[in-house]
Amino acid sequence: MLPTILLTAEDAIRMVPSGMKKAAIGMGATDTQVVWMVLLPTAVPGILTGVMLAIAARGRRNRSPCSSHRCSATTADMARHVKLMQPTASFAVLIYNFAGMPFANQVELAWAAALVLVLMVLTANLIGQSLSRKQVGSGQRAV
Repeated sequence: MLPTILLTAEDAIRMVPSGMKKAAIGMGATDTQVVWMVLLPTAVPGILTGVMLAIAARGRRNRSPCSSHRCSATTADMARHVKLMQPTASFAVLIYNFAGMPFANQVELAWAAALVLVLMVLTANLIGQSLSRKQVGSGQRAV
């Protein structure tokens, strides 16, 4: 996860136009001010993209405990029975397995899991976009 974030952050920082850095230095900004007021606010969208890619790659390998049947239990019930070190099916595996079943109930669960998965991805993208807009907008005002 960390190499993905670091490589994307490095590329995002390299993509900041040198004219912006030179202009900030020409206006009398110190090196620290150039980094905090020009370099990082301009590179934040690229850095956030790297973070989202790393989380997506990590999530692809992990198993989501909420995709199992245990989500229907109460919180106290879950605390007693959920063992965090046990493997559980991810959303993708759950959708694949249930979509091919002959029972209508399981096919409906597959559609519900697909909807939840799409909504999770949409929410993550919207949060990332709103954070990057705020960071870029505040960075432009600070210069």
